[in-house]
Amino acid sequence: MTGSNGKVEDVPLDDDEDDEEDDDVVGEDRAGPHAPGRPPFGQATGFLLSSLGFETSRRFGGLMSEVGLEPRHFAVLRAIEAMEGSAQNVVGDRLRIPGSSMVAIVDHLEQLHVVERRLHASDRRSRTLHLTAQGKKVLDRAVELAMGLESTLNAGFTADQQQQLLAMLSRVADNLGLAAGLHPANSREHHASAHEARSHGSAGNGDSLERA
Repeated sequence: MTGSNGKVEDVPLDDDEDDEEDDDVVGEDRAGPHAPGRPPFGQATGFLLSSLGFETSRRFGGLMSEVGLEPRHFAVLRAIEAMEGSAQNVVGDRLRIPGSSMVAIVDHLEQLHVVERRLHASDRRSRTLHLTAQGKKVLDRAVELAMGLESTLNAGFTADQQQQLLAMLSRVADNLGLAAGLHPANSREHHASAHEARSHGSAGNGDSLERA
């Protein structure tokens, strides 16, 4: 603005308006653009849970590889520890792992010398599962690594907030019909769905070839 003396004078800015504009910009950067009536990018519950699940799974898999395990091996080792001396099929049923997959997993864990099969005391056709001394050491280290990731995930939350978060996530799991304490990737239902999808894919490819 030009004053009566012909010099250019500073025009005072409205600080409140400036702050509101900054807040709007930050909000847009965080949520991303979106059409009216649509949820902002990255703000849908399903999208955020999927993103968190993918990244958590990636990091957890990397941690387990440090002790020569896969996530499913970790789950089986924990179950064997909790159900020491149980029959192989009982442990597999508890985790909802198909029988053929359970055999392959235990075979691999035996080759790593972390699990051993023993004859069942009353059923000679059955085998019970036990952790070896090496297996206990490996599982201890794997749990330590897993708890480190858990600490990263819960950083900034109080103990009460962590419990609230678990309660809300558990309700989401209930909404999806997931069994408590079981990872769906290892379940019979997952294997059945994957097999069905492959079967449909093969049939579709055949139809395409016939039409060609």
